[in-house]
Amino acid sequence: MPPGQQTRITDFSHHDSSFARDPFNTITRLLEDEPVAWSTKHDGFWVVNRFDDVTAAFRDYRTFSSQRGAAIPVLNLGGDHIPVSMDPPEHAKYRKVLNPWFTAEAVAEREGDIREFVRGVVRPLAEAGQWDFVPDVANVVPGSVILGIIGFGAERRADFLARMELAMSHQGATNPELLAQIKQDKEWIDNEILTLMRARREQPQDDLMSILANDPLGDGVELTDEQMVGVGMLLLLAGFHTTSAAFAAMMVHLSKHPDHRQWLIEDFGRIPAAIEEIIRVYSPATAEGRYVTKDVELGGETLNAGDMVLLNIAAANKDPRKFDKPLEVDFLRDNRRAISFGWGVHRCLGQHLAKAVLKIEIETVLELMPDYVVDLDRVVVSDAMGIGFVHDSVPARLADQ
Repeated sequence: MPPGQQTRITDFSHHDSSFARDPFNTITRLLEDEPVAWSTKHDGFWVVNRFDDVTAAFRDYRTFSSQRGAAIPVLNLGGDHIPVSMDPPEHAKYRKVLNPWFTAEAVAEREGDIREFVRGVVRPLAEAGQWDFVPDVANVVPGSVILGIIGFGAERRADFLARMELAMSHQGATNPELLAQIKQDKEWIDNEILTLMRARREQPQDDLMSILANDPLGDGVELTDEQMVGVGMLLLLAGFHTTSAAFAAMMVHLSKHPDHRQWLIEDFGRIPAAIEEIIRVYSPATAEGRYVTKDVELGGETLNAGDMVLLNIAAANKDPRKFDKPLEVDFLRDNRRAISFGWGVHRCLGQHLAKAVLKIEIETVLELMPDYVVDLDRVVVSDAMGIGFVHDSVPARLADQ
């Protein structure tokens, strides 16, 4: 819907490289000058930045609907991801099936296996003396964990990673050749999901796909291929991306701030609070999209039915009205108000798993390579921040190398 005469107009896009090159100054400008503004990018959408406005929209799922997906523009790996593309009560049916696999209790039962796997990843790096935290750890551990939970097996990680990385780092791309490759990759992933689904219908095992493939809603009806792809793709995207981005950000931060690193080494019990602060500042999930179902006032603007809205989590988490000195990393900060994992009914399904994996990764690094040194001159921050704050490369070594 075209904006009215009083509307603030912006050319902001979370997918622009200009945002990736200067995210914090951009966020500060949006918070102060464009709290709710109409962006001319991606066929037009509202960008909502301040904490109170973002959380108000998250709470009001009837007005700010997820039925057109949670991304602007639609993800090039598809938009009908279940259950994030649903509103209650349909949303709750699928969460009821998925939740038991991702509760704090369920994750705690897996921690021993995850810890053993992480040590197997990190120990050889410490012995080698040089590594890159992104391809050697961040892109290995979380993807392997979620593949194991689904039923693919951790050994399939490389098969999925390259295809998903290409798509996730080129949201909003228009190059025909690139889009054709992404389309081909999506078809490959879709086929892998459906192949596993059919195998588990024939022979169920102790994995999540066996639940999803066999009347998961208890209504006597199996999921269609489209529904199965929708659930499977969501689990893969969330499992591969969020945790890896946060881990790389933490490794860079601790290398820049040895006092923070030493503080954590002295008491690993401090790591959970440090994780909450890192993901508040270096948002692994930038924003979520919503569809306006009826005319509504928000932040002094009139949003019309049919409009798309971007709820800027990265900005809301740095709103000085809610967080003192919001751009500073303070491991003692009370982050109970932070919305790093979303808000309301769509709060991240896998948050307990993500925090557990991060905690184990950080503990293992600080135990086996506590004096690691990141080559800060060679760190590469992604020029695509539309999905989250991502590093492409974090080269590191032991201090005596």
